[in-house]
Amino acid sequence: MKKKALCTLLSIGLVLSLTACGGSSDSSSSASDSSSLAEAFDDYSRPAIAKEDEVSIIYLVSNLTDESNIRCEQQAAIEAAHRGWDYQCINYEKEDNFREYFQNAINQNPTAIIIGVTQSFDSYQDLVAQARDAGIGIYSNDNSVIEGVISNSTMDNKEASKAIMEQVAKDHPDGLNYAVFELGMSEVVTLRADEAKAYADDNSSYKLLDSIDLASTGDLNTAGYTIAQTWLQQYGDSLNFIFCSADTPALSAAEAITQGGDAKGEKTFVSGVDGGSSTWSYIRNNTPLKYTYSQPFEYFTHMTFEVIHDIQVEGLNPGDKDCAISKAGEYMTASGIVTTVDNCPAAGDSIHSVFDYYRESPDAKDAWYTWTDGPGIYEVTD
Repeated sequence: MKKKALCTLLSIGLVLSLTACGGSSDSSSSASDSSSLAEAFDDYSRPAIAKEDEVSIIYLVSNLTDESNIRCEQQAAIEAAHRGWDYQCINYEKEDNFREYFQNAINQNPTAIIIGVTQSFDSYQDLVAQARDAGIGIYSNDNSVIEGVISNSTMDNKEASKAIMEQVAKDHPDGLNYAVFELGMSEVVTLRADEAKAYADDNSSYKLLDSIDLASTGDLNTAGYTIAQTWLQQYGDSLNFIFCSADTPALSAAEAITQGGDAKGEKTFVSGVDGGSSTWSYIRNNTPLKYTYSQPFEYFTHMTFEVIHDIQVEGLNPGDKDCAISKAGEYMTASGIVTTVDNCPAAGDSIHSVFDYYRESPDAKDAWYTWTDGPGIYEVTD
């Protein structure tokens, strides 16, 4: 079978043409026949079981300027290439395009569709149901679970925020005044922000000055700069720390602080959540961005592919012996690490070297984090 490793922004014309082709595909009936032979494990048709060399995966991912999405997608390409699976990445770029491109993915009738972090995901439950009824497996990767989604691979977002706040408190035991960026449309980001805001409730030396939903400002890539600039004007030196629920606004908030004359973050500093070359470069170079919770996106993605293999190649059901998940809709979590200047990775390091799973067995042979198929292992850049 010819393997694909495509990650393209589809045009409207391509969407329409693929939609037309999907409606007449013979593979649709074969997928339904295959799934009907096995017992369903939730309220939908059982996802089709495919031979190892006939698996096809579509990964729906937004905004491939975000390093978190870039890393997830690169690992997905590695996983597919290593397993010999047909693979396509659809970068839908803007949330407004998601429904159209999700429909397009369904019409192509792959074995499985993986969905990256998506705002207001519950509003697309009808498409999840349509896909599942067609025998297509639907899996979230660092996203959330709604009805019909078989699994989600992510971290404990509350624990991540707690870890950052505890590290900040350890480094600043006399207390700080802080503000929080949140994003109400995203479940994972809301969990992070809520935990950070609640920290002041149990720690009297920490005072929450303000919080705001980034979605209210429009462009999320520049919202961090705009809001940080406003807060600096409003609170001045009284604002010591800005907790950002993701690295993208943290990077732009750090730029606002730098432009305000505090290039090293001596008066006001920032933390983020995600980790990656851009963030680590800011931390390494003594900018106002001092902390991030580095997420093991590669591990999330590997776990998602393991579930697909168990459910749709091995034919296991959730809860079966050796199945990666115990129930449909399960959240699988992997822990990350708080990164500061003291443990910041260097340019050229393997992405895996940042995390405990690698550090515990760096010499393991044939472990998934040694795979170099497809685009190869992501390396930290300067």
